[in-house]
Amino acid sequence: MMEDKNREYSISVICVYNDKQRMNEQLKKTLSDQACTYDFVPVNNVNNQFKSAAEALNFGALKAKGDILVFAHQDIIFKTQNELSLFAKYIADYPVGTILGVAGAVEGRKENIGIYTSGEKYDPRLLTTVSAPIQVSCVDEFLFGMRKETYIRHDFDEKLCNSWHLYAVELCLYNRKNGGAVYVVPVNVHHFSKGKINLKYMDGLVELSDKYRKDFKRIWTTCYKINTNYIYVRLLREIWEFKKKVFRENY
Repeated sequence: MMEDKNREYSISVICVYNDKQRMNEQLKKTLSDQACTYDFVPVNNVNNQFKSAAEALNFGALKAKGDILVFAHQDIIFKTQNELSLFAKYIADYPVGTILGVAGAVEGRKENIGIYTSGEKYDPRLLTTVSAPIQVSCVDEFLFGMRKETYIRHDFDEKLCNSWHLYAVELCLYNRKNGGAVYVVPVNVHHFSKGKINLKYMDGLVELSDKYRKDFKRIWTTCYKINTNYIYVRLLREIWEFKKKVFRENY
């Protein structure tokens, strides 16, 4: 692997996996092609050792040696050999308190932004062209990163994010509340799965709304957009619970 000798930071890639074969064939394989060095921190959750993504990612982050922390799903690939080094450089160039990702939601805009593709069939084409960083409300969780100092200031909230959803959204809201910012940057990846909303997701949105209601009138994620009004979010959650009772397999 080629390495940027002028680089003054190190990179850690943290991945929680429940399918080792998939991780090896997708994320790990594409990491081996990257034109930079990195510290890979796989977190084994094959037997459901961890209760939540926040708990598992905190476990991995504490093991990470890098100055730049990149959190990746097991089922992504980088489309060229320079994407990881490019992503890390963007992270290093922004101040502490900044969260960066490759897909995100912009308040007031229906479509998510980023230069990525998704789905079980790999598509080398781009969905949307992003040529420069764009400020967003939050990033998607399949690939995001930050400086280690940002993580130390506020790690994943295991109490609030006690399932497998919204852990990066909470980080984005916290850092925005405290003067930070969130960006999508032009890093080209493919994500083999797509997000799915369920009742646990809606429970998480209720918790986020309660925590950040005074700071944000709305929470925009890549999967759902809601008003943080106390009555509204609870009514919405009740609707989803009713749907689960009627359509159990889908909710």
